[in-house]
Amino acid sequence: MRRSRLSVALVAVPVLYALPWLVDTLRLRIVIEILYFGLFAVSFNLLFGYAGLLSFGHAATFGVGGYTLGLALNHLPRLPFLGALGLAALSGAAAGLGIGAFCVRLRGTYFALLTLAFSQFLFAVAFKWRALTRGDDGLIVQGRDLAVPGLGALRLGEAPGFYWLALSVVLLCLGAAWRFTRTPLGNAVVLMRENDERAAFLGYNVYATKLIVFTVAATLAAVAGALFAAFQGLVSPSALDLQTSTVVVFMAVLGGTGTFLGPFFGAALYIVVQDWLSKTTENWPFFIGLAFVLMILFAHEGLTGLAVGRGSWRRPTGGAAGGAA
Repeated sequence: MRRSRLSVALVAVPVLYALPWLVDTLRLRIVIEILYFGLFAVSFNLLFGYAGLLSFGHAATFGVGGYTLGLALNHLPRLPFLGALGLAALSGAAAGLGIGAFCVRLRGTYFALLTLAFSQFLFAVAFKWRALTRGDDGLIVQGRDLAVPGLGALRLGEAPGFYWLALSVVLLCLGAAWRFTRTPLGNAVVLMRENDERAAFLGYNVYATKLIVFTVAATLAAVAGALFAAFQGLVSPSALDLQTSTVVVFMAVLGGTGTFLGPFFGAALYIVVQDWLSKTTENWPFFIGLAFVLMILFAHEGLTGLAVGRGSWRRPTGGAAGGAA
């Protein structure tokens, strides 16, 4: 199985990097959206699918990453783009650590509502602090080219240049997240999802472990938000609102929270279907909502769950985590 995955990767990665020569600009822009929203969905699944923590405020760090990148690029003209992206990741980690310190003490509905409360608080800050964020007018994100040693400048204002940057960043983040789920700490997270008391009895620090996974997920969400802001050229309070948090839940459920890449595929399908429906009918939100209801009722494991069944691509089980412990 490991060899087959490696073979697929060796074929897929060159094709992905060659995509700007294979598709037109419009389709390439849709693929870019899939990349950062796919990363956003995977980051949410680290909380929901692996740790069993349903967050209704995951957009909080998504927006924090977007605003941090915008402010850094606008006010620090000598800062390279990757430096601004790094600041966005650090701000997401700091916000995740601060928010998680309060939220992971709670479970179930109380956890979900407290994450929502923090998200709405940050939304209010972004909406009211016009001197810094420009309020509902949105903060314009000034584009900046990226110097690549030996290759010249990568023009991020053009779709191909931004695509290559986004693809590289997203692949690195997905690789880091995948590796995290394969560590003893990742196994401990799954064990705590199944039974907190058992994990504590075995000697795990439940609070610290949940705080770590919350921070990791927040960092990845901030990177996704920074890519979103850079690509759109604008970040507004809507990046922090309940709708954004709800959309990422739907993406993860649509793709399947039982697999690592399921939420990424769910994000891809959501964006493609939304783009098609929005051109077809004004009532496209109704059909999106109907699809969500049907997924909850008849396909608990999402589309990837229907496709692969109970194969090896499923997330680790509580028993496996316990054995690792």
